[in-house]
Amino acid sequence: MSLSPVLDISIDPELHPCIPAALLRLGYLYPELDFLVSDKGVAVHGASGSDLARLKREVTYQVYREKVFRQTLSMRQSLYAMLAG
Repeated sequence: MSLSPVLDISIDPELHPCIPAALLRLGYLYPELDFLVSDKGVAVHGASGSDLARLKREVTYQVYREKVFRQTLSMRQSLYAMLAG
């Protein structure tokens, strides 16, 4: 893989805590690429032959998906407890 990122995606600092879980998911969706946390958000290595616009959309989608998961976790846990109780 190349040393410098092919794509460095800016992510809102408010969403930075969601990045590690999103990168884990992206790693199995795109095993040919390396995803790393960067100062701006996410650095993608090995993407030179990829559709960069699609890849950027996928990265931002996965980070936002993790944000929604975290925001709704307590609500889902309460619902499951109520249904199981």
